[in-house]
Amino acid sequence: MKRKNSLLLQGVKQLNLGAIVSGIGFLLYLGTAALGWQGAADVLSLAFALVSLYVFASVAAGRRRDREAVSYNLLWGQGALALLTCLCAAATLRERLGM
Repeated sequence: MKRKNSLLLQGVKQLNLGAIVSGIGFLLYLGTAALGWQGAADVLSLAFALVSLYVFASVAAGRRRDREAVSYNLLWGQGALALLTCLCAAATLRERLGM
């Protein structure tokens, strides 16, 4: 009997919505950083890095379960977005901690 992990996003519709939210979060981060709102940009980068990693884990698990439903485009696109947001969050942490 297969156990379903209820913590991750399920279904293609939820996965696509999660990818859209991650993308919007990255755009919000870029906008706030461009406007010079450093505090808001820092919070957004850290929050959406976690969201992007969560969505990437959900997409990877969904791809493992059903290769036909979850495309490589979604998997690689979300992976790239997670990488970008995590790099921004790492730079934020590095700057804030004075490393």
